[in-house]
Amino acid sequence: MNSQRKSLLGVPVDLWPPDEVISRIEESIHSPVPQTLFAVNPEKIMLSRKDQDLSLALKQADFLIPDGIGVIIGLKLIYGKRMARAGRIAGVALMTSLLDSANRMKKKIFVFGASPEVNESVARIIPRQYPDLVLAGHRHGFMAEYPDEDLVQEINSLSVDILFVGLGSPKQEKWIQKNRNRLKVRICMGVGGSFDVLAGKISRAPRWMQKAGLEWLYRLVREPGRIRRQLALPRFAWALIKEKMAKKHF
Repeated sequence: MNSQRKSLLGVPVDLWPPDEVISRIEESIHSPVPQTLFAVNPEKIMLSRKDQDLSLALKQADFLIPDGIGVIIGLKLIYGKRMARAGRIAGVALMTSLLDSANRMKKKIFVFGASPEVNESVARIIPRQYPDLVLAGHRHGFMAEYPDEDLVQEINSLSVDILFVGLGSPKQEKWIQKNRNRLKVRICMGVGGSFDVLAGKISRAPRWMQKAGLEWLYRLVREPGRIRRQLALPRFAWALIKEKMAKKHF
């Protein structure tokens, strides 16, 4: 894959234009080993700096797609205007695009994660919206009810092509990294809270806010409890400034 991958504060980021991302991922559907796919945002980057397991999962991932305006701004700050071809794709938009691909290609998927209620809702919605794919199975994210080994065996027995894992970060990245060598799926994507959006529990920002890179602000207004997560943004900005200054003095 020629993605012109760049490192941002130690985390690799793929720089395909948005219209190329899905076609690149579709090409990997025939890979003999699972291809891992994660969205990258400032919060995840900062968390990986103190979480070695998350850092390893990101560094060994096959696809790392910019999710959030902060990552794009960071790339342009560190590497300059030549990063103009890089584009962000919200994690939920990436998931629905991959569902579109699975529907068109008549692939088998498995949905793992979210609360029991949300998981059941998603399992009802997907077959209605994507009638040509096969929902091979689904499990909610309350993992204490079934060990990893049993879940991996179930997924493998169903000949799943695409596994969507929605456990939140960093839990989903760590779970995928831990089990990727035992899974027989083709693509394994960490989807964060995208199941909640698909189920209608959480709404996306108006399109103009999405295009302006302000979806984080919309979510913060709707969910004030996210303020603790947003505290990563000033730390991310300061880390970028320090790295930029270090490059100038090198």
